[in-house]
Amino acid sequence: MPIKKDLGPQNPRECPLCFSSSSFFHNNENRDYFLCPTCALVFVPPEFFLTQKQEVERYLEHKNTIENEGYVAMFEGAISLIKNNCQNINVVLDYGCGYAPILKALLERHGFEVDIYDENFFADKEFRLGYDLIVSTETFEHFNFPGKELDRITSMLFSTSYLAIMTQFYPLNNEEPSEEVFKNWYYKRDPTHIVFYSSKTFEWIARHYEFKIVYNNNKNFVILQKLVLKILSSK
Repeated sequence: MPIKKDLGPQNPRECPLCFSSSSFFHNNENRDYFLCPTCALVFVPPEFFLTQKQEVERYLEHKNTIENEGYVAMFEGAISLIKNNCQNINVVLDYGCGYAPILKALLERHGFEVDIYDENFFADKEFRLGYDLIVSTETFEHFNFPGKELDRITSMLFSTSYLAIMTQFYPLNNEEPSEEVFKNWYYKRDPTHIVFYSSKTFEWIARHYEFKIVYNNNKNFVILQKLVLKILSSK
């Protein structure tokens, strides 16, 4: 069944990525977590979302500046992986750049032409018809409805263009989701983190949105390449 384009899940227990019915997985930090059996997404239902004002206040607490050496090193590592695994990249969109678009400045130092977008801080930016690469770092975990965001993102990629995503994959036990290991995972404690991914989730994304995975460290970074559209012969 195709992803619904304009609406989020009709039921708060529906997966916000693939819209499958999901099951209770865990409760902690005064909120529930559900697990999707189809795409392996772990998600927090909407009744536990922060308001946009609360989210912005939380984001502004982050020390995201060019002087933060650890923050810059994280981005430089991502840029190195992109350069090693992607070809013919010129025009890039930083999707979810935050209040301080440090990645844009670093990518430009490497010779890329970079646009930015952020729902909270740079929502009025104009998009081009398409991009060679869309990069989203520490953003996918904040999406209320990742299925809607991926619909939008993939529509802005040319055939053979790339999508690079940095987000912490949730921990597994014997390659399967486990409440026992998930309950102690630090990353879910941030109240703005509401959706969590695994390699299986990105495999589902690749199949559904017609990508191939060109890099996956099974920890926090994945690069997908959009497949060439097949043209049906009239013969």
